[in-house]
Amino acid sequence: MMLNHLILNRSTLSLLLAISLPVALVGCQSTSALNSQQTTAISATSINDKSKLIDELLVPESQVMQWSAHYNWHLVQVINQNGNIVDIADFTPITLQVAPSSISLYQGCEQYRMDFHSMSAPPYPYYSHLGKVPTTCSDDNNPNNTAIKEDKNIQSLFAKHAPIKLNFELLPTSNSTSETVSMDTQSAPKRLALNIENGNRFIFIGLTKPLIAPTGLPITNELLEQYDWQLVSAVSNAHDNKDQLIRKSLGNFYHPDHPISASFESWSDNQYASFSSGCNGSRAPYFLLNDSTLKVGIIISTVMGCGETGNRIETALFKLMQDSSSKLTLSLQPPEQVSTSSKNQADFPRYNLLQTMASGETLVWQNVTKETP
Repeated sequence: MMLNHLILNRSTLSLLLAISLPVALVGCQSTSALNSQQTTAISATSINDKSKLIDELLVPESQVMQWSAHYNWHLVQVINQNGNIVDIADFTPITLQVAPSSISLYQGCEQYRMDFHSMSAPPYPYYSHLGKVPTTCSDDNNPNNTAIKEDKNIQSLFAKHAPIKLNFELLPTSNSTSETVSMDTQSAPKRLALNIENGNRFIFIGLTKPLIAPTGLPITNELLEQYDWQLVSAVSNAHDNKDQLIRKSLGNFYHPDHPISASFESWSDNQYASFSSGCNGSRAPYFLLNDSTLKVGIIISTVMGCGETGNRIETALFKLMQDSSSKLTLSLQPPEQVSTSSKNQADFPRYNLLQTMASGETLVWQNVTKETP
């Protein structure tokens, strides 16, 4: 059966996990290794600007990509590998958006994307190709729909037809004080560098995206990662021709032999979500934004056969979660919903985690004690 997510053969997956993924999908690691993160101040980097005073950013290395997704980034400077400034004064403005498994660069109506299907070794862990994305947008700043000249477009700043290895670097924030800026501070523009191995260095200025305050209890990466989560309800939502809401259970997600679960982990390079229906292991980078939006990237899984029913359920699960965006709402379970026969009798809050998918489905997860290796 062909699955709608990234499937790797056993030898490729083993090599990928050994080189770039700190944990085997079917293995165990110690809790101390799981939670080991460096939170360090980013020191001043030599770039050509006139900043006299800087603020340092305190962001865990595993959350750099997630942190970057909270900002709209505008390219302000390009420096080549010899340290010389590349003239982009006549370029149509270029912006950057960061997703869990990709970045997108926009220039007028043109869009280029780099998908991170695999990781390479530091110091340039992200590996990809620059590809142009078809678009049907209307460029209000270009009423004559004049094509961007080849020597003035995004692609001219990258080596053509070559694989790209890159990394992200937080730069000190220009400001009038020397106080430390936390990752939640929204007052000053932030700065981000996109460094290309044997290529250009792109300097972006970021302004905070307008996000609506979430409802329900506060949700953090630490809370998601503290528990395993079991799916207890999954329904689709649609409206009929009379605009009446029709809710239908997602039958694939209620099979007693294939209970569905999710877990979240942080590692030194990124944060990962795992989804399981009791057969293959999986991993996908994830972001949790300040408005409780959950974004999940490309899913990588092992490739064991799960039988006809298992394959069908797993395919539906991975298809729903891959490259998805959803809103999370956290609440405490009513006392009558807490099972007295559960094997997880530890004294901890019992939560309902409502996940509302952008595609229209709603899922309810409940927390259980995290399994220890």
